[in-house]
Amino acid sequence: MSNNNSGKNAYEIRLEVLQMAIGQTDSSYYQELDRIRSARPDEKGPYELPEDKRVRDALKIAKKLYAFVEGDQTESAE
Repeated sequence: MSNNNSGKNAYEIRLEVLQMAIGQTDSSYYQELDRIRSARPDEKGPYELPEDKRVRDALKIAKKLYAFVEGDQTESAE
């Protein structure tokens, strides 16, 4: 019998889930920033940056994703 430890522990899974959530919120933030910049191509002055709520949103997304991984359908159904 082979001793294959390719399974991930809970900490590794949480880290991956958090990384996915951060990637999603970063992508959304930078898409919004690009939209703001492209809406005013002739202006070279400073832009009003979108509200940066990436940390809060990433934690919400991570919580939902981890609930899905755990099989808790009440949290992931929101």
